[in-house]
Amino acid sequence: MQAYVTEAVGTFFLVLVFGITGDPLAIGLTLMALVYIGYPNSGAHFNPAISLAFFLKKKLSLSEFIGYLFCQIIGAFFASYLIFEFANSVFYLEPPVDTDLYEQVFSEVFFTAIFVSVMLSLTLSNLHRKNQFMGLIVGLTFTGMLMAASPLSGGVLNPAFSAGTALFDLLKGGNSYINSVLFIMSPLAGGALAAFTSSYFNSRWGD
Repeated sequence: MQAYVTEAVGTFFLVLVFGITGDPLAIGLTLMALVYIGYPNSGAHFNPAISLAFFLKKKLSLSEFIGYLFCQIIGAFFASYLIFEFANSVFYLEPPVDTDLYEQVFSEVFFTAIFVSVMLSLTLSNLHRKNQFMGLIVGLTFTGMLMAASPLSGGVLNPAFSAGTALFDLLKGGNSYINSVLFIMSPLAGGALAAFTSSYFNSRWGD
């Protein structure tokens, strides 16, 4: 139960900072802090793409993966609610109008894959396991990937961000769910890509 609560709370704060600031550096630094706080409890995923990769690497059971996914979405939903209370407007995600779908998909898939690959390496690799700078590395990597992705896709890289905010927006009569296929499926594909390519790029995976 502690792991599931950690995933919900961590995702809550990430979405809250995302919605309030939209600043990749603020989001990355928040993630850094959350990794140091939450890693001993849950592995500090806060992102279904990461959880999917760990499931595919057989480091999470199916029930654990579903539990993580549910809690991450719930955390994002309640963050959306709090943002609405703060700003009196619904926070939702949409891609830039001046980019094409293939650019948006490419951005969400491959920048998520890079980020998830770093998480896998730091967690499972014999070479990098128990790195004391893990939180810093993860936070700065996510910052960089958000900066790179933002001009192309809006820089989400986390299916829970989209699912939770779209659900709240739907309850308020909005239709941002039309972008959920992009922002949910593309990062999940990136997480799967990272899982399937991780052993090729790193031959020192732990058992």
